[in-house]
This record gives sequence, structure tokens and C-alpha cells, in this order.
Amino acid sequence: MSYQILSLKLRPQRFDEVVGQMHVTRTLQNAIGLDRVAHGYIFSGPRGVGKTTTARILAKVLNCKNPLENNPCGTCINCREITRGSSLDVQELDGASNRGIDEMRDLREAVKYPPNSGKYRIYIIDEVHMLTREAFNALLKTLEEPPAHVIFIMATTDAHKVPTTILSRTQRFDFKPISINDISDYLIQILKTENIKYDAEGIRLIAQKAAGSLRDALSLLDQVIAYSSDSLDVETMRDILGIIKENVYLNIIKIIDKRDNEKVVYQLNQLINAGFAISDFISGFNEYLRNCMLQKAGDSAEINMSDNSLGWLQTACRFTTADFLRMLDLSLQFESNLKFIQQPHIAMEALFIKLSMMDSSIDIAQILSGEEPTTVLEQPTSIEQSKPLENIPLTEISDPTPTPSVESEPKPETEQILTLEDITNSWSKIIAQLEKKNSKIVHFLEEAKLCSFDGKQLLIEIINGHRFHLKTLDKDAGQIESVMNDILNQKIRIKFHIQDNSEKKTEKKKAESTEHPLFMKVLETFEGEIIR
Repeated sequence: MSYQILSLKLRPQRFDEVVGQMHVTRTLQNAIGLDRVAHGYIFSGPRGVGKTTTARILAKVLNCKNPLENNPCGTCINCREITRGSSLDVQELDGASNRGIDEMRDLREAVKYPPNSGKYRIYIIDEVHMLTREAFNALLKTLEEPPAHVIFIMATTDAHKVPTTILSRTQRFDFKPISINDISDYLIQILKTENIKYDAEGIRLIAQKAAGSLRDALSLLDQVIAYSSDSLDVETMRDILGIIKENVYLNIIKIIDKRDNEKVVYQLNQLINAGFAISDFISGFNEYLRNCMLQKAGDSAEINMSDNSLGWLQTACRFTTADFLRMLDLSLQFESNLKFIQQPHIAMEALFIKLSMMDSSIDIAQILSGEEPTTVLEQPTSIEQSKPLENIPLTEISDPTPTPSVESEPKPETEQILTLEDITNSWSKIIAQLEKKNSKIVHFLEEAKLCSFDGKQLLIEIINGHRFHLKTLDKDAGQIESVMNDILNQKIRIKFHIQDNSEKKTEKKKAESTEHPLFMKVLETFEGEIIR
């Protein structure tokens, strides 16, 4: 196929063709002009903003035979070979595929040899953060004492994963996301060159969808051109890119304002049935909430909203800035967890029902000053409608004057006063009932002694017992208490202890003292005893 996609066809070949990275390209050009080129560079930043492209341009200008104003000429043999990717002096490595120590050792051997036709041997390592720790250590030695003819240019989207020992031995340049205006202007320039009619609003939609990545914007433009051929209208772009109209979000937020749970779920299902992806919808909804929040806060300088949205926000909207902030917080949490949710459709319905049941916030300053709240709160009709405390901002409060309960608590019925004698008289019945449920604990209780009862707790002494018996009875104490409650008609707590036999303890200590310390440690760890 002779056709090249736009991102390859229009790849910049000079520093002044790189879009939106003037702070990087100008610094590199000045360094070349002053002959202050470093032996190692780190280019970091998001995807599709020009890191690898800038690395190739730098490699070309450093080996160019006829540089023009610190830019490569593009016509000499070295420039053409680097552009084609066939230069022996410029090697590109993929950090994800060549991430081991063996590859770095081979590279260390290769840097010893001088360049073939250019001034430098240049190594461009893409996604360098993918290298292993051992590979980084092998590369570190070369970076510490590099040959004069070698330059390393490393690109990464995750600079925080690169060891500080590598970062400290290189010059780091941070590439920033490209602005919507810069992307829009660049796309319009392309369409004019290609003689394709376009809608400016649609081009801006592509720039917004690209989220700062020029490569993504060019890919989207390729997709739109393939569908629409010689004319790009905004509605076609919306359909292809999956962008939902602003009025859809306005209608949904109005339904949330009216607390109409049934209708909000119906609207969501209509969108999903129309083929819109949940991720696209929630991303657009969050953007709309953000615009509403900023509009309410008075920061509307760079907010692009329709007249319908602005009119509703200024006249009919009951939500405050704090309300939009709370809704945005919940919706952003949903978006960040979306890829881990097993049933996103159900989770989205739950989110929007929760949003429609939220109460409005009240400024605490109004309450402290004694003023009437400007927003009338509706009392929730169920527990689910109450705002969770952790979702309320520190400067807000949902219900400043809770109504105290006027109903008196029912007085507890007078319980029968039991004595130790009453329990002792009923002990045989308790044992008989326990025999039916758990014969094991009955065996331990047959020689038990009822020591004392303070009206709530019964102290039971286990004669000739061991810690094993005590643990077993403590484990089944709830079952014993239940049987006692049924027979005595009163809730009683029980506590067990073992008979204190000083002579037995003395004998045991004497026996234990003759044992090996390690043996005694095992007994202590597993709560065992010596049986002679």
C-alpha cells in the first residue's frame, strides 16, 4: 500500500515543525549552537507529544553535514539515512523488547567503536523505564564514563520508574500535553493543505478527544476523513468519535435536580441502547460537571458551554458549587474504577440514582450567623437518601438542626431477681438440656463449681481442669448462656476459671525446671503440658 497515515506522513523533520514543545526545541537548538551538547538526555512526557520525533531530529542535526540554523538540512546522506532508519550511526532500541542485561552488555561493547560517517554514535532508547534493574546498572557504567563520540537519548512516559542514578547523569526534558488550540490549528492547516472542507467545531471536538496527544488527534482525523471523504461536518464527527451532545448531559442533570430516579435510569438505558460506550459517556459527563462547577464558582473565562446550559445554571439550577463538587467526586471515583467493575451498566445506574437522591449543601456561615438557608432541603424518605458523613465537605453541613425525638423510650420490664441458689437448683436441668446440644462440654461441666453470681455474671470454677478445657468452654460459652437464658428467663453472662492447685503447680514447675529450655519453649508456644 502506498498510502501513509497522517501521523507518519506528517512527522516533523525540523525543530520548528514540532508542535507545542518550544521550551524543549529552543533549548536544544541553543545547546547545539553553543556546542554544549550533553552525552545523555531523558525525554519524558505523555504519549504522542513528540518525544521520539524530537530525538530523531536531534540525532539528524548532530550528524548533519550541512546544518541550517541548528536544524538538519534533510538532504545530505546522513539525514536521509536517519530518516529512512538505515543509518549505522543512529540506533533505535525499544526498551520493552531489549530490556535485559545481555542487550545492555552488547551495547556497552558497541559504543567502543567510532561512528562510520557522522560525528556521533547516537542511541535512542524508547520506553527506557521498561529496562530491568540489572540492565540499568549495566547502562549506568557507560553513562558515567561515556566515550566522546557517544550520545544517549532516552524517551519514557514514566520518568518516575527510571532510577535516580540514571536521571542524575542525564539532562531531563519534560514534554507537556499539547493544548487544544495548538492541536486544532495544526489539524486545520492539514485539512487546508488536503483541500478538505471542515467544521471548526468538529475539529475542536477531535482536539478535545485527543487529550493532549497530537498523534491521537491525527489518528482520529484519519478515521473521520476515511468515513466522510471530502467534507467533515460536526454531526458526522460526533457519531464517529462517540461524542455525546451537551444537551443530553443537560437533560440528565435536570432530571437529577428533580430527583426523578425512574426517568434518569430510562435516559441512561436510551444512551446505552443507542450504542454509546459507558466510558465515553461518563468521561463527557464528568467534563460537563466540571464546567458547571466552574461556572457556578464564577470562573467561566475559558468554559465553552451552550446558551441552554448557561441559562439553566443562572436561573433554574438549585445546585451550588459544593453540590457539583460532591457529584463530580462520586462520578470521578466511578470512572477511575470502571475497568475493574464486573457489571458497569448496573454500577452506572446505581451511581445516578445516588446522585439524584443527594440533598443540597448549606453553607455553615449562614447557620452560624442565624440566617435562613437559601436552599430548601427536602427531608429524605429513607435511610438511603441521607447523605453519608464522609461525602460532606468540611465547610458544609446537610442538616444543621436535627429534630430531637419526642417519643419516650419504652421502660424495660422488671426482671426476676435471681440468686446463686436459684441457679444451683436449676443446674441439673441446664446440664440435661446441654446434653442434647453438646455432650462434649457437659463432660467438662459435670465437676464444675458455681462460685458466685453478681446478678449479671456467673463465675464457674472447673475442678481438675486444664487450659484446653477452659478454651473449649470459652468457645462454647454462647451456647451455654443461651440454654441458661431459656431455663431461667434472664440473660446471664458466664465466666470460667481453673481450680488453683498450688501443690500441683509446684510439682509441675519442679518437673519443668529439669527439661531442656527448647522443649519448654514448645510447651509454652502450643500451650501443652507434660504428662508423666
